[in-house]
Amino acid sequence: MHSDYLKLASALLTSFVLTYMFIPSIIKIANIKHLFDSPNERKVHQNVIPTLGGIGIFAGFMISLCLFAKFFPSNGMRYILAALCFMFMLGAKDDIVELVATKKFIGQIFAASIVVILGDIRLTSLYGLFGFSYISEPVSMALSIVTIIFIINAFNIIDGINMLAGSICVLMSFAFGAWFFYYGFYDYAVLAASMSGAVLAFLKYNSTPAKIFMGDSGSLSIGLLAAVLAIQFIEQNEMVLLSGREQGIHIVAAPAMAIAVLIIPLFDTLRVFTLRILDKKSPFEADRNHIHHRLIDLGLSHFQATLILVIVNIIFITLAYFLQSWGNLYLMLFELALAIVLSYILFSIKIKKK
Repeated sequence: MHSDYLKLASALLTSFVLTYMFIPSIIKIANIKHLFDSPNERKVHQNVIPTLGGIGIFAGFMISLCLFAKFFPSNGMRYILAALCFMFMLGAKDDIVELVATKKFIGQIFAASIVVILGDIRLTSLYGLFGFSYISEPVSMALSIVTIIFIINAFNIIDGINMLAGSICVLMSFAFGAWFFYYGFYDYAVLAASMSGAVLAFLKYNSTPAKIFMGDSGSLSIGLLAAVLAIQFIEQNEMVLLSGREQGIHIVAAPAMAIAVLIIPLFDTLRVFTLRILDKKSPFEADRNHIHHRLIDLGLSHFQATLILVIVNIIFITLAYFLQSWGNLYLMLFELALAIVLSYILFSIKIKKK
């Protein structure tokens, strides 16, 4: 057990140090080559800022994972990395030369298909939700691909203010990573630790005033990894329950818990997609109708808005843990209702005119 703790700490520290070292050089190159994110009426920043932080995150994460994780055919790790490399390149191209939404969506389908079809990382159990336990393979694959694409876009969407996407990523990594480590799924714990370390280092440079953004290369990559961790948490938790090892961190409503861990990006994406569709617009059409934008418009700083959303996320995780005896359906409905109420209250507050 001591060696496992050491491996986990080494993975986190390695990815942190490497990313911390890489990003200043990336900022310098971006400034020389004029690879900036320019401000406009939808953006919250006023100056041109490099958008290639995802390169540093990706590099630190990849080196750390390759050093400390084991690549067995059974854990699907090589397919995760194949999909991640594709998603990273897709995001990097979009950061440099903006891609149309259709091409990005097709690329996300391809990356998700690698994970689900080749890696066999997919949702096979609904824990009795809507009367279904195990689902057929075609339905399982389709549901898993849709889930991965939705989570990828969710992280892409919340990357709208300094530190938010990175902070939610770190919280998610620690939550899932702790569970994987506790039950002996060390390779996925190392994956979570490597991601945590890389993103923590990035946050130092992304804090206000931000010196760099993670860009799509970062948000799409961490979105894919978040989806993989969520699916594997749901699936492996089922195996833990069947094996009778459910001692200590006892999770009987894993789908609802996974939603609680990812509630900020998931709900905000569901909310804005719904509003855009009702307004007869494309769900992928960018706007300033996000929860984090509202907090900024109310006069909060980027740090304050991020801190509030992280605290709310922790509250959801805590509630889901203590209320999991309600079962997945009622707990999910409660999470959705609570998120809607909090969102309604937030958007009911009047903005003071300057």
